[in-house]
This record gives sequence, C-alpha cells and structure tokens, in this order.
Amino acid sequence: MEHIDRPDVTDGTTTSQPSPENPLLAESTLDYGLTDLSRIRDEHWLPALEAGIAAQREAVEAIAARNVPATVATVLHPLGLSHRLLSRVERAFSCMFSVHATPERQVVQQELAQQLAGHRDWLTLHPGLFRRLSALESPLAQDETSATPEQHRMLEKTLDEARAAGAGLDDATQQQLRAINLELTTAETAYEQLQRHEATAHAAYFPDLAELAGLTPQELAAAEAAAQEAGHSSGALLPLNLPVQQSPLEKMTRRSARRRLHQASIARGTLTDAQGRTTSQIGAQIAVLRARRARMLGFEHHLDSVLPARTAQDRASIEAMLRPIADGALARLDAELQTLREAGVLDAEALQGARSDDARADRTTELEPWDISFGFAAVAKQQASDSSTNPAQPADATSGGDVPVDEALRQVFDAASRLYGITVVERDDLPSFAPGARSFEVFERSAEQRPGAGIGLFLLDLYARPSKSGGAWMNSFSVASTLTGSSPVVINALNIAAPAPGATAALTPSAMRTLFHEFGHALHGLLAEAEFEELSGTAVPRDNVEFPSQVNEIFQELYGGGLADAGQQPAPVDLWGKGLSTFEHVAAVVLDLAWHTLSVEEAEAAAEDPEAFSAAALVAWGLDHPLVPPRYGTGFFKHIFAGSGYAAGYYSYLWAQVLAADASQWYREQLGQRHDSGPADASAKSGSPARDDEALATAGAHVRRELLARGNTRDPLESYRISFGRDPEMDALLRQLGL
Repeated sequence: MEHIDRPDVTDGTTTSQPSPENPLLAESTLDYGLTDLSRIRDEHWLPALEAGIAAQREAVEAIAARNVPATVATVLHPLGLSHRLLSRVERAFSCMFSVHATPERQVVQQELAQQLAGHRDWLTLHPGLFRRLSALESPLAQDETSATPEQHRMLEKTLDEARAAGAGLDDATQQQLRAINLELTTAETAYEQLQRHEATAHAAYFPDLAELAGLTPQELAAAEAAAQEAGHSSGALLPLNLPVQQSPLEKMTRRSARRRLHQASIARGTLTDAQGRTTSQIGAQIAVLRARRARMLGFEHHLDSVLPARTAQDRASIEAMLRPIADGALARLDAELQTLREAGVLDAEALQGARSDDARADRTTELEPWDISFGFAAVAKQQASDSSTNPAQPADATSGGDVPVDEALRQVFDAASRLYGITVVERDDLPSFAPGARSFEVFERSAEQRPGAGIGLFLLDLYARPSKSGGAWMNSFSVASTLTGSSPVVINALNIAAPAPGATAALTPSAMRTLFHEFGHALHGLLAEAEFEELSGTAVPRDNVEFPSQVNEIFQELYGGGLADAGQQPAPVDLWGKGLSTFEHVAAVVLDLAWHTLSVEEAEAAAEDPEAFSAAALVAWGLDHPLVPPRYGTGFFKHIFAGSGYAAGYYSYLWAQVLAADASQWYREQLGQRHDSGPADASAKSGSPARDDEALATAGAHVRRELLARGNTRDPLESYRISFGRDPEMDALLRQLGL
C-alpha cells in the first residue's frame, strides 16, 4: 500500500518545541520507533498525555474550521494524523502499566484514565468534526470524491462510533453522557485496582513447604521467592491468577493445601476499597451506569448499544450459538466427573495424604471443588499413558511434559515461519520494556531462508510478578500504518513462574497453548497492512479479534503431525477435559450477558445483591454446578468490569472459536488435498515434511494476504469468506469439543 504525501496536513504533534526533559514528547530514535521506557519517569506521563490531547484538539479544531469541501485529504487524513503523540503516549503507558503497575503508577493511571475519558467524549461529540464527517458521507457514497474501500470503511467506522457515543443528540443529553462516561471510567479504574489488591491480599501462604508436595522444584523456588518478596522470612506464597481454577491445583497432592488455595481464589470479591465497596458492588454499579447510558442512546440495554460494532447480529444469534454449547458442555462435564470418580485417583491420595490435623473433608473420597483440577490432570496422565501404548489412539502432541522456554519459542516462531514466510531474530541490544522481558525483530524470510526486509518488533514478557496484571495478553507500542508511517511493535505477556537462579524455565502444555494463542494476536498485528491505525491488525470487532489467535493454537500440532486429519473426530485422549473447560467458559459468558442485558431498573435491582443476582443467572441456564464455578466470578471478572472492551462481549471467545474451528478444518483440508493430488512418490505421501511445508506455505500465504493483513480495512467476515471459501459453521467446533 502506497504512502501518500500530504505536506499540508497537521500531524498531531505539538507546534512548540518538545521539551528535552520529557522524552515522551520526542519521536524515539530506536528501531521501529520503540519507546525507551528506561528513560521515562512516572512524572513524565501526565504532561505528555496533556500535550498529546492538546495537539489533537488543535488539529480537530482546524479540521472543523476549514471552509473547503469535505474530502479524504481535508477530513480523514488530518484526523488520522491528529493523534500521533497521544497514541504514542497512551500505548506506551498501557504496555508498561499492564506488566509493572507500581503503587505510584496506579495513581498516575487514575488521572490518565479520567483525562482520556473526557477527551474521548470531547472528540466523539465534537459538533464541528461530526458535521465535517457527515458532509463527507454522501460524496463518498455517491462516488463524487475519490476514495479507496479502506477510506470508505474508515469514514463509516468513525461516524458509527460518533453516533453510538451520542453525536447529534441535544446538548443537555450530551452533558449527561459525559458525566456517566466519567463516572464509568472512575468505577472501572476502581474495580481494576481493587481486583489487583485482592489478588495480592488473598495469595495463599504456606509456612511449611511440605504442604506444596507435587509442585516442581522450579515452582517451589518461585513460590519461596514470592513469599520473601511479600515479606515472609520463610515458607511459600502462591499468587492468584485470574481464573478461578488456579494452575498449581493440578499438581498439589496435599488435599488440605488444595482446599486453602481454592478457597483463597473464590474469596475474591470480599475485600473493600476506601469507600467500603467490594469489587462485586463496583461491578454492579458499572452495570447500572452502562444500562443508563444505553437508554440515553436509545437502546434497550448495553448489549444492544455495542452490537453495531460487533459481527453478531443480535442477542438471539449469540444465544443460539451459546445454547447447544452450554447444553453439550454440561452433559460432557457430568460424564467426565463420573469418569473421574470411577478412576479412583483420589482414593489413595486421600488416604495416604490425610493427617490427623486435616479437616474431615480432606479425608473423604467425595469430590470437592478443590479436587477438580488435580483429578482431571491425573486422569489426563493416565489416558496419555494408555494411548502411548495404543497405536489406534495416538496421544495429542500437546499432552506431553513441560517444554523449556527456548524450545517453546523455537516451535512458535518456526510454525509462523513455515506458514507466513517470516523470520524471528532475538535482539539483545534494545532496552527491555519490563524486568526480564526479551526483544525480537521480525523479518520477511528471503529465498535463502535468511532475514529479508524488516517488519516490526515482538517483545515478550513471560514471568509473573506482583505488579503485573493477571492472565495473558497482547498489546502494542505502535501499529502498522502507511498514513502515520508507523511500524508494528507488539508485546505478548504471560504469567508463568520465573525459574530459580541458575534454572531453566519451562512451559506446561497449557502454557504452550497460551503462548501460541497470544502469538496469534501478535501475528495479527505484525502482518497488518493498513492506511489508518484505527483499522490496522487487531482493530477488528471485539467478537472477531480472538479468531486469528485461536487458529494459531492448532499449529502447536505441527510438532505432532496432527494437521492432516481433516474432519475426523478427535481421539478420546484429546477430548478429555473439554467438558470442564467449556462449562467454565460458558458459565462466565452467561454472567457477562446477564449483567449487560438489563434495563436500568433491572440493573438497579441486581445491584442490591450482586452475588445473588449472579447465582440466579447461572440457575436460569442450568449452569449452577456444585463442583465447578464459572471461570470468572463477578468479583474478579476483569475482562468485563475493569474496562469496557469485553463488556457484553465475553461471548467473543466462543464466537471466534466457531470461526477458528472451521478455519482449522480448512487448513487440514488443504494438507489432505495436497497429499491427494500430488505425484505418487514417497515425498508426496500424507505427512511428508516437504509436501506439508509446501501446502502450509501456500495456505498460509493466502490467509496472510486476505485476512491477517486486512485487519478491519474491510468486513472481517468478508475476509473470512475470501480466505476460506465459505461461511463458518458450528459443526467443526462441536466436533472439536466432543459435543
């Protein structure tokens, strides 16, 4: 895509000379414009943000005041350039804060969030800008002024967002919207900060290391280090990750210790902030505010207000997708629990591990919620062992042991290289954006299999720390844009236990899948080709953004030769636990939809007792299981309450799974077709590495060009149809989940 020369367009930087005391105000001299966080102090952020806001406001006022015909060059281009400084500051802070949120930075974040909320309202509700954008709508629609399809889409998206925010409403209503938005931002920030505090406060402390029998030496060393960092002179501390099922539960053989960790996990949502509110209460108030805002915008509830920016058509289509998955997951979970009981994995453990001071519950063989992760992992090992001696039932390549970090990265990068023709090279000369993070440069792969043209940077922060947000995610310091001239600089963050000094970190099979998933997001950003930052890479509708990352998970199977089995039912060993994981996920989706499909009056009633409302929502769907709670509870559902991104949108993961499962089957079909249509020699047989590489490269190049590179520059569902030659169907997902 060509870069357009626009010498007369404001670029969104300040008109005065940048202050040398604040490095954020000047363009970075590092490769790809990487922000050097080592040069930035906490007091730099707010002045830089204010400068970015001022620069954009100056540019927008100029756009609104120009008395010339509305064209791409006079409206869209200057608007797309107006936020260069603001985006650089906002993105850098977001990347830094997510991985290292010190108490000082939490104070900074509160102020930044409020300033940004006010500025976004100013921008989307600016009457002059809205008038200029509206004036361009008709000429573009009638081809009276030249524009590319992407420019058409950029105008459509900008106007849709403005109208959804209340542009065009009367001044009094807009003032009320601004007040609600500011109150929402304050509440979301309060939820996020209290949720972080609870994760630390409820971390499970074990004075005796023997209580953590079953954990690896690496995991024990990390737990000891966490205890020392928290101020304990001895013992071990298990920090809490976001999901209700804490990963150490899979290995902990002491039942009483498992009980303590599980109860610490579900106790989140009980501590209060300075105003005496729990996270559940703050979350309920957020739901009330969102319901009020939706009504002011003319919608029945919050879900309806965000659907115009999603690919799902309506609530009915979401529930039609969800119902068969929910019913099937519950049935499969019950069958899995029965298998777990019959396997007897708890019998010997309960008898041998029981001590005289253990509670009665720890000496019974009846299943309890804290036994689920441990029991499922034990049965998985049994099944993997059985399948390894049964050629008719091959073990999943991902169900083996832990993988050293460098080998895990080799596999992830090699899969991307084989698919998309790229090369990833580590860079030791760049400043780290977080303690222990690593930097990589991504290149096109030349014909000689060596690095070619540079694409961007990939930054990786693997290890958990108290100041780091829970879970795993992708974020960006910058995104690909021919308009602004920026290149992609993306991060992946995970939360695995850091290795002990001198030891080598390793990823569990689950963490390996997470690494492949998050690198799928990274590829979506790295391989983007767009004119506007607002349409680049992962800037797709929320219920589409998880699709490329979920597709990338299947390429973990490249190392087990499993991609050529198009359309076959997965082996039982590969289906084990699908009922559990799907049930947990669906239950969390139901909670999200319940909170965000309420009228104002219903939301206010639910806020009287948030936990009772949450419980009733699960009962209504038949998902109130005594042994398996939702993946996230209302008191620790960061996705939907610590920000608005996934609010009324946690279904997006399952929605994207439908797309990903269908696309995964397409990849398998490409391998099968290539094997079937090739010459009848030894190199063309199914599973041949040479033929597989050729088939994968052909399929990957097509998907890279027609889907990953496109981002939101056209309708993502259209990109899907062009890439895979069909509309997605549910069958592949139901088969994958064993439903």
